[in-house]
Amino acid sequence: MGCDQRVAWLLTVSRVLGRDPELARRDGFIAALKARGVPVDTSRVSRWESGLQPLPARVVATYESALGLTEGSLVAVAGGLRRSFGAGPSPRESMHDTELPEPELNRLLDLAESRRATGAAWLQLADHLNRYDRVFLREHDWTALCGTLVTELGSAVGMGYVRRYEAAAAFIRHPNARRHLIMAVGQFVTDPDTQVVAPVLNLLSEVPDSAAAALTLRMLSADSDNKYLRRAASSVAAVKLARGHFDEAALPRLESHVLGALRRGESLDGRLDSFDLAVRLPDSSWERVDGGLRTRRAHGHVVQARNGDELVPAARAASLVADLAPAIQADTPTHHPQEPDLMLRRLLREALLHSHKPRRHHAALLIAASPYAPATARHLLRVAADNNDLLAARAWTVLMRVGDGGQREEVVHRALVEARPSIRSRALVNVGLGGPLQAEQSHAVLARFDRAKMLERHAALFALGMAGAPELDVLAKSDDLETQRGALWWLTQGPAIHDRDVVSPA
Repeated sequence: MGCDQRVAWLLTVSRVLGRDPELARRDGFIAALKARGVPVDTSRVSRWESGLQPLPARVVATYESALGLTEGSLVAVAGGLRRSFGAGPSPRESMHDTELPEPELNRLLDLAESRRATGAAWLQLADHLNRYDRVFLREHDWTALCGTLVTELGSAVGMGYVRRYEAAAAFIRHPNARRHLIMAVGQFVTDPDTQVVAPVLNLLSEVPDSAAAALTLRMLSADSDNKYLRRAASSVAAVKLARGHFDEAALPRLESHVLGALRRGESLDGRLDSFDLAVRLPDSSWERVDGGLRTRRAHGHVVQARNGDELVPAARAASLVADLAPAIQADTPTHHPQEPDLMLRRLLREALLHSHKPRRHHAALLIAASPYAPATARHLLRVAADNNDLLAARAWTVLMRVGDGGQREEVVHRALVEARPSIRSRALVNVGLGGPLQAEQSHAVLARFDRAKMLERHAALFALGMAGAPELDVLAKSDDLETQRGALWWLTQGPAIHDRDVVSPA
């Protein structure tokens, strides 16, 4: 299924499974569009919702408005999907038919500079600036604007993050903003105390710019003592390699990194970013890496994914999704009986088990933006307790995109009782993404901190930092210098950004 079909699926399920039974009927939806001054008929809506006609951003924005959805929630997801997988260069299109009036543009700039902008405001600003080949702002204004956006990416969550990321992706592709955005990314992630790397560093995968490629390779270097930065850089490198952003001269460095990572005795999930890179290497590069591996297990995992594009055997993947998809569909409110949703099955399988990270990521975002999100979260919590470490870890990772489905207390409980350190770390990240913690919950996270391994300590600090927990003050006085500096970084960065305009799921 191509991008147009996936966007069409998102719009269709948003309407058919939405809150309003009148809008779930196509004739009712057409009447609502006509009442808003949008001249459509049954034939046009049918072409939109079947994927036979590419959907401009303004049509996607119209669906958001008519269905009462969060501004930019469908536009951002659809835009990211097209940018990542669409044929040819990303189209320059606008959510609106007319330009922003100057007072509104100034208002958006003021909101952004004062850190009061929501994801919708950032998206509107990027949408407006992207209309022009050249945008002239003073040097320090570009620097401040890009620095603020990158900083907010470090702690925005859910749809607030997705919308800001799309705004940043538009900036980094714009000739006047690109240099400033890349510099802001570099400054943010190379701070030795930075606690959040991947959500910001991923921006380097958006452009073939030589500076972005050089920065990615530098982050990947074995000389870097920040393993979280190296891991995130490995993921970015995999995407850039798949998109043809590296020249032949970069391959030896990529091969060396993959070989070192796959030789270590970590689980597949623990080295998944390097695994992604191994799967994307050209055949000649993979032959050189393969010859240096010490274990056949690593070889088998990579070969399976290079041949079949999944992290587990096809039969296991099919079995998992065959159980999940019908349960999620049955658990999602509907206004009339539905046939099995084949696209939901495909997206679940990709989100959980595809070997290419962008495919996993965008499949999860499509589900997260759909009415299936709450039920998906509830059922993935069951998979998160699976005895198979890889499946459990993948379930927690998809939950990072989809949300907790109203099961906040259960997520915190699971994170505190999970016995496997690597799985507990991912659960703690979900705790941080979910909102404030009650006093007893943050006390419980802190109580486990001292006896935890490094990866879990990092995740626990993330949970406390994103929650703005008072325990940060305790950790900022720790005798352990790394803990102390990490807590101080969070106190400076501030807690998670939860946009006020985001509508809670039904």
